[in-house]
Amino acid sequence: MTVTPLIPVRTMQFDAPGNDEFHPLYVAGNAQLSYQHSAIGLYVAHLEPFFVKSLRRVMDRISDPTLREAADRFCRQEAQHYQRHVDFNKVILAHGYPGLAERAERLKQEFDGFLASESDKFRIGYIEGFESYTTQLGLYLLRSGLYDHPRTHAAFGELFKWHMLEEIEHRHVAFEVYRHFHDDNAHRIRMCWFAQRHMFSFMRDCERLMSAVDIGRHGDRCRIRWKHRLVLQVVTSGMRAKAMLPWYTPHALRIPASIEALSTRFTERAVQVR
Repeated sequence: MTVTPLIPVRTMQFDAPGNDEFHPLYVAGNAQLSYQHSAIGLYVAHLEPFFVKSLRRVMDRISDPTLREAADRFCRQEAQHYQRHVDFNKVILAHGYPGLAERAERLKQEFDGFLASESDKFRIGYIEGFESYTTQLGLYLLRSGLYDHPRTHAAFGELFKWHMLEEIEHRHVAFEVYRHFHDDNAHRIRMCWFAQRHMFSFMRDCERLMSAVDIGRHGDRCRIRWKHRLVLQVVTSGMRAKAMLPWYTPHALRIPASIEALSTRFTERAVQVR
């Protein structure tokens, strides 16, 4: 096991845009990318509390002190993520999307059901299934320069840049916690498929709800183009397939040197680091 114990836990402060200055196409002026990011923000606001509660239930049974410390710091990072996203989600929801808040509430109920009725193995598998995808997504998005695009809203860009950085920083933890408890790679692969399908189902619903409203308010540029959807499907399908390979491990991912510099920048900007 090669988990790094000292994952930084940063308390960040981001200023969400006012309701009057918000435009839904805030990522590169692109409908597909913008609605996807809005859906991610809504998703993690309920996903990450589920992560924290699930890991806290098994924390005392992690016998390796290094891994237990890493898992604790993972939880603390995730708690910071959803708290910051809630502030930005309020701006998105205030833009007025019939059915969107209800869809997010249904998502919350689904996670509450997982906590109430599913096993620890299911829940830890879900976390690993999700993290095996988002680590790759974080690397892809940070390499792309998307968050520095001139048509990306600076506040949203910084929020997601920080979040994706920390997904990369804690990339080993869920994988190692799962392996600590379970020698069952077939179950891990099934949970990759389940968790990622669950996320993408929610995202598609959000994209459809938001785009339909915004076409009437902001024009046809809010329509999700088939070519943009196709490109995204190709990219994400590759990441999902890689996560489900029997020999997948986050330890094999190549981490560019730029990640260390970005980590330092956010550490210096943080209100507090633990």
